[in-house]
Amino acid sequence: MKSVRFTIGVKLFLTYLVISGGIALFLTDKAQERLTRGIDEAAEEVMIDAANLLAQTLGFDHQRNQINLDQFNDIVSHYLSREVDAKIFSIKKDRPSMQIYITDNMGIVIYDSNNKWVGQDFSQWRDVKLTLEGKYGARASIINETINSPTAEDKALFVAAPVYHEAELVGSLTLIKPILELKPYVLEQQQQLRNYALGIFAISLLFGGLASFFVSRSTSRLLKYTTLLALGEKPDAPNITQVEYYNLNEAIQKLRSELEGREYVEEYIHTLAHELRSPLTSVRANTENLRLPMDSDKKEKIIESILEANERMDRLMDRLLSLAKIERKQQLENVEQVLVSELIKGVVDSPSRKGEILSKQITIDYQIDENTSINVEKLLTEQAISNVLDNAIKFSPDSSTIHIEVKEQNNWVTITVIDNGSGIPEYAKKKIFSRFYSVPHPETGKRGNGLGLRFAKKIMTLHGGTITVANRAMLNGAEAVLRFPLKHNNY
Repeated sequence: MKSVRFTIGVKLFLTYLVISGGIALFLTDKAQERLTRGIDEAAEEVMIDAANLLAQTLGFDHQRNQINLDQFNDIVSHYLSREVDAKIFSIKKDRPSMQIYITDNMGIVIYDSNNKWVGQDFSQWRDVKLTLEGKYGARASIINETINSPTAEDKALFVAAPVYHEAELVGSLTLIKPILELKPYVLEQQQQLRNYALGIFAISLLFGGLASFFVSRSTSRLLKYTTLLALGEKPDAPNITQVEYYNLNEAIQKLRSELEGREYVEEYIHTLAHELRSPLTSVRANTENLRLPMDSDKKEKIIESILEANERMDRLMDRLLSLAKIERKQQLENVEQVLVSELIKGVVDSPSRKGEILSKQITIDYQIDENTSINVEKLLTEQAISNVLDNAIKFSPDSSTIHIEVKEQNNWVTITVIDNGSGIPEYAKKKIFSRFYSVPHPETGKRGNGLGLRFAKKIMTLHGGTITVANRAMLNGAEAVLRFPLKHNNY
């Protein structure tokens, strides 16, 4: 069974999910438990003050030698029947909720605000027992003994205070606060905590999602980039700002540069060895022939053949050096505004091309304003147009016409070179821009060095333009289209 593999972005998101979920669980579980306990402790603190204050108000009946309950009972009765109109945040309080009982110094209940426990012995209850021993007495017990299975809400807080007469401990007073009365406050705060927990959870997930997105995007772009490199393509390096991925991207760029440099050298050595073998063989053979006795005319032909082979090697070296220079170039340098018509005229009227077009005719159709100009590096642009035009001349039959059409469309200047040759063979359509790839001449069978279109494509890329070469629809020949932007700022 194939194991599931998560991307680093998914792992990061799951980590955020676990952390934020843990925080939310803590807030809704442990923190709520602590909140309930905190409210109970706060209520107990208030009850201590109230119990001691009430105990201080109790008088002593000297004639009966006991605590005077008559006045105290009158005060408590009025207190319990009193209407309270108070709003504590969102909770409304409309009646008193505390109960009171008093014991003598033996722990026997002598007063109960509910009239349920008078006469009972409470001396063993924690609140009374500890108070009569001179300690702090409090407990949390069920308030209704008839309940068989009490819950936490059935309990009440019991807080006692000592009753003194002339520094003598004569009894205890206990305040009772049902926990059920505190529940609304607990629930309100618990709801607030849940809201905070959900908010923190949502914010954490949002940040986790964003972090996961940016990390995944960076890794995906690097993965796509390296995959294209592995396929032999030459994609642009991704623009990544994260420090770690930026450094990794820089390392990949350095490695790519080194590998391409090695590959480039290997290709050049292979090409030089292949392309120079034929002229070198010719030079060697002709040089050996010069040792043989011969008339002056034959010797002159051999010398011309040697010079021709030498010129061929010289042209190949120049073209290889030019291509190497242009392929290493990252941006244009000497950009200037040049009239399109001036570019075309300079290429067509070049003295080096005069002899090549004696048997052919070149027509130019300008469908642009005569003042239309583009920002280019003039020499490179002329070379790109020249390479395309040279291909058209080379593959066009004698007495044919090569047509150049110049248009302006959607902020692009388009130069189309159309010939009436044999067109591009089907097998070569995907390879015509490959370095050192060439198509044999249909009549002579000779091949070029396969660098012209490659050279032109790199020049167009530097100018932010494009070049396409395809067969003409329903007609003989091919057409090459060079598109230059009217405005290009990446120089």
